[in-house]
Amino acid sequence: MSKSLLSNESESFTNEPVSAIKRTSRRLRARRLRVEELRLGEITAHGAHPTFGAFDAKVEDVSAYGLALIIPISEKAPLLLAGDRLDDLTVLGGETPIFRGSAMVRHIAERESNLVVGMELQGSGLDIAEIYRRGERFSFAQRLKALEGETRLDEISPEFKSWVAELRTYLETMKHFLDEEEGLLENLDLITRRETHAQYIAEAAPVIIDRMNRAADELSTLVSGLRPDEHGTHRAFLRRQLMPLIRLSPILRRSYDKPFGYAGDYEVMNMLYREHAEGDSLFARALNMYAAQEPAARANINRIAYLGKVIRAAIERSPGRRARIASIGCGPAREILELLTLDPSLGPRLTIALIDQEERAIKYCERTLGPLAAATGARVEYIKESVRRLLTEKQLMHVLGQRDLIYSAGLFDYLSDRTFSALLSALYDALAPDGLLAIGNVNEQNPTRWFMEYCLDWFLIHRSRERLTELGGRLSPVPATVTVDAEPLGVNLFLMIRR
Repeated sequence: MSKSLLSNESESFTNEPVSAIKRTSRRLRARRLRVEELRLGEITAHGAHPTFGAFDAKVEDVSAYGLALIIPISEKAPLLLAGDRLDDLTVLGGETPIFRGSAMVRHIAERESNLVVGMELQGSGLDIAEIYRRGERFSFAQRLKALEGETRLDEISPEFKSWVAELRTYLETMKHFLDEEEGLLENLDLITRRETHAQYIAEAAPVIIDRMNRAADELSTLVSGLRPDEHGTHRAFLRRQLMPLIRLSPILRRSYDKPFGYAGDYEVMNMLYREHAEGDSLFARALNMYAAQEPAARANINRIAYLGKVIRAAIERSPGRRARIASIGCGPAREILELLTLDPSLGPRLTIALIDQEERAIKYCERTLGPLAAATGARVEYIKESVRRLLTEKQLMHVLGQRDLIYSAGLFDYLSDRTFSALLSALYDALAPDGLLAIGNVNEQNPTRWFMEYCLDWFLIHRSRERLTELGGRLSPVPATVTVDAEPLGVNLFLMIRR
């Protein structure tokens, strides 16, 4: 083979000259396995160092001859150095040792309040094949244990068992009836079949909605007084009996399955905002209509008009210039779509930053709002960013710029009080003088709470008006006003803070 052909092959593979390859080449690294991939539960390490002293750490990832440790930073932290040797290191998968021996510190980095320490294991290292075997057995044992817990019917109240059985019988009977009725229409032409489907849904949906609303009320009565340790068994029993039916509703299925890892993603919100008679069968469509009219669902729908009024008020308070607005955890940003669709004249007076951690949500906003922004003159900034990153910005104002209005409709329900306060303070610092911060949080008097937790594995941090007022009152400098408002149902509260 000629030299020129060899050169061409090299160039077609790298698209860089040989000199560039030499400058950017790096050492190949062994494959690292995240702890969650190993299915052993938490992996921990215990060791001792001559100057650092004894320590306990969590293992973040492993390879055949290495691992990364997460060690809380203390005043001793600087005494651990790259090149140090640990002669007594024990690594535990659960309670079972998977390594005992010595190791060498290869690199150290800081991450928030922890040290991330890369260790090279001495001797034979880790038996990855044995770890896989243990992981498979441990994972199976965990599933078996969970199943056994679910079958302990003696721990479930007789009233709850009776309620589940009655509801399951009702749903199965309605599904069977509607499936048969739908089957009788298969040979009709498309237009007639669609019209008949619509008529059947108009009759069946109110009946199913009424029965499911009563069932949700009964569920609240049955479980609201349970001890915290009793909820898990009752939830597992309900899901095993009812979820095959509940999941036929597209809204309920996506909320339960959580394809992005969390409930209430942007597409769940879209499902609430569009036509509710959605599903693969008459029964599925009727059940989906029930899901969309639960109080928490209707409160989410109400947020569109509510936030539209808040945004319009911010624009009116900014005469002669564009109102500078930011939405944190924007989701599909339907309030902006509706606002500009109903009143295109607001476009030249609006600059809004849409911020969400989910890239698909940002792309959705770009597709739906991009043409509308261009047509109306609105300036829309699309920003993919996580809450963690927002919190690590020491002065969010310098990153976001001063804003006349910052609002967040569905993010703070998932934040602990500590994170709630930290993010609230960071956003408050980014407000312009006389700016408004509007933070949504579901009321502790949420009628849909137990249905969400039991049927959908959807947990929120509910807060009262008093609690939100207290959290807002901690800000410095002291806000001009701190009030709590709500959408018409009173399910979604809004902490309103004027700087």
